[in-house]
Amino acid sequence: MKIAAVVILYNSTIETITNIKSYYEAVEKIFVFDNTETESLIRHELQTLPKIEFFHNFENEGIARRLNQACQRAIAEKFEWLLTMDQDSSFSQKVIFSYFNCFKQHNKINVAVIGTKYGSTIESASTKCDAKEAEDLITSGMLINLSFFEEIGGFDEALFIDYVDNDYCIRAKMAGYNIIQFSNISIVHQLGQLTNSSSIKTLFLIKKKKNIHSPLRCYYMYRNMLYLEQKFKITNKKFAQDTRRHNLARIKICMLYGRQASEIRKYIKLAKIDFENNKMGKISQEL
Repeated sequence: MKIAAVVILYNSTIETITNIKSYYEAVEKIFVFDNTETESLIRHELQTLPKIEFFHNFENEGIARRLNQACQRAIAEKFEWLLTMDQDSSFSQKVIFSYFNCFKQHNKINVAVIGTKYGSTIESASTKCDAKEAEDLITSGMLINLSFFEEIGGFDEALFIDYVDNDYCIRAKMAGYNIIQFSNISIVHQLGQLTNSSSIKTLFLIKKKKNIHSPLRCYYMYRNMLYLEQKFKITNKKFAQDTRRHNLARIKICMLYGRQASEIRKYIKLAKIDFENNKMGKISQEL
């Protein structure tokens, strides 16, 4: 079974090389797309690794377009599955061995996507494979069945970033395919910047660990929420409602604990305007 991988970079550091090497031996090829608008700081190190094919056009084209490009290249080169990774995610040798062992053992008929659980600090793996049906998965650590990619419709480039993975998984399920998560496998993956901060809710007396996103990221979160609500309001009303509830909770945390509430409000206002004017993809101009 031919398996390739893709990782999408943005302002990467040398630590990214270590992360890539953690799954380097498990796949036959790695497509690396760099969204950094300036010169890559790790280009030379990447190009010393024979399995890597490096792409860099000095444009930030987001996550969805790069995933589509990787899938299309992998299909053209006769790969059957594609492992999708974030630049800050990695596997230990034990975890990647257990994950791919479970993947190879599992009946993959009618399975569009396979993935793992994730945590912010600790990865874990059990040799006893525990496959469960999931609603959706995060991009990092996801294995995509390329034979179903075109039928599902690829990744929605209107989203640019945020909910790209959720949208693909939901459409895969709506098309009749299965999404499988190995609950015995957990990789380290951080959603946002983990901070130890207080909020006005506790009169700034009690600090809590929270995942905080930038005001720009909140723009994409809110605009894409509106887009997905419209996209699935008839065909998958539950997903649309869950997306709103989950998204507003994330933004609320950012406003309470992130110390940039006024900037977030400005970006939320712009997100509403851009959605109403059908301005999707990359934001036209940052505030």
